Amino acid sequence: MAQTVEAADSWRSRASSELEKVVRLFSSTQLPDMCAKALVSSPAKPSSRWSFGNQLLALLSGTADARGFRQWQEAGRSVKKGAKAIYILGPVRKRVKRKTRNEAGETKDEFSDVLVGFMPVPVFRFEDTEGRDLPVYQPRDPPPLLELAENFGMNVQYERLAPGVYGATDHTNKTILLATEDHDVFFHELAHSIHRSFEPKTGHGQEPEAETIAQLVAATLARLYGRPADNFSWNYIAAYAASNNPQQVGRMCMRVLDRTKRVLDLIYPTT
Repeated sequence: MAQTVEAADSWRSRASSELEKVVRLFSSTQLPDMCAKALVSSPAKPSSRWSFGNQLLALLSGTADARGFRQWQEAGRSVKKGAKAIYILGPVRKRVKRKTRNEAGETKDEFSDVLVGFMPVPVFRFEDTEGRDLPVYQPRDPPPLLELAENFGMNVQYERLAPGVYGATDHTNKTILLATEDHDVFFHELAHSIHRSFEPKTGHGQEPEAETIAQLVAATLARLYGRPADNFSWNYIAAYAASNNPQQVGRMCMRVLDRTKRVLDLIYPTT
């Protein structure tokens, strides 16, 4: 009996912990940013049918795809030995009976399911499995210049990334990763790829001048393709210039203008 009580307390504690993560996220400044762009949702992934809170828990665990042990087996993959599960929240419902009375004064029993809480459900990250390759997500609205990325040897893939990250360029593996179908994000990552074709990256992390080049190119391409203009590009560059002073932001842009034009010339050759 003691073991049963301990087990119940254990899963209640874990469920409470996972729920707190979601509540904290909804109460923080991260959520508006995560919701600002549509995350990729592939119908082939069981997690696409999860609640938004459970999808956030998976993202916070650093995965784009999580499934139960048997679901991975059905997909032709197996969980690696020693892999640890992550937890999402499953509803706990109780069937309750209540008596109702009709117009004739007759009573009858009616049953309904009532949500009484949540329980932790173990799932495993794609990164902790091995086996058959999964189907590749195909965008509903492919961005312009997709073939140009391929011409530069870049493989474009759509998948969920970490919270607040909508695009990333892996120069080592020649891959552009996109977590949104927003064309502007693709333009930004495409610019990174082309920029690095003539100026290889030397350090780690994001470099202010490289980010400024990529966003200037993205803003230019957005205008060329009739995308609505907003203040995002200015704010983005201002963050890397570490200043809200227009003169400082302008100086940052001037420093990279020649390299920005070179990227655009490679996109639209003049000869």
